[in-house]
Amino acid sequence: ALVLTRGSRALAACTRTMPVQELRDNDLEFGDATEKNIGLFRTLNEVLYPVKYSDKFYNDILLTGEYTQYAYLRDVMVGAISCRLEPQEDMTFKLYILTLGVLAPYRRLGIGAKMLQHMLSKAAAQPDIKEAYLHVQVGNEAAKAFYEVQGFTQGPVVKNYYKDIEPPDAWLFSKPITH
Repeated sequence: ALVLTRGSRALAACTRTMPVQELRDNDLEFGDATEKNIGLFRTLNEVLYPVKYSDKFYNDILLTGEYTQYAYLRDVMVGAISCRLEPQEDMTFKLYILTLGVLAPYRRLGIGAKMLQHMLSKAAAQPDIKEAYLHVQVGNEAAKAFYEVQGFTQGPVVKNYYKDIEPPDAWLFSKPITH
């Protein structure tokens, strides 16, 4: 298993992970993406997603400030969420969720839901952010079910959204931000 630790630029390989039976409130902490730890985010994404993100993507992530967060479970990075604010013509913003992922051994503990809620709470504190939205690859039924449970509504299919993976189509999901 891959272990990513807070405050460390190195990655360590472990032969086993400690099973977590339930998540207590104080077990999970959030941290910002910085120049010093962006390599961990890159490694996490390489493990989680079939897409290889460009250097520009990671440079842009550093500009998102508080809208990219790592999730640490007992000081071990187990997931991350990255978002960006997109200005709208009416002078409001939409929160676009770029990535949200949790390492496989730590799934089904509510970590993804807590990361998403953490980010939606940040957005709700800004009265000019009106909506959150994202794309989910067609066929990713687990992600589809996750976002539906989180109150997102499925919109239209965006044809050929993904360039280098199959299937290339994506579902569009959105949720109003309540203030």
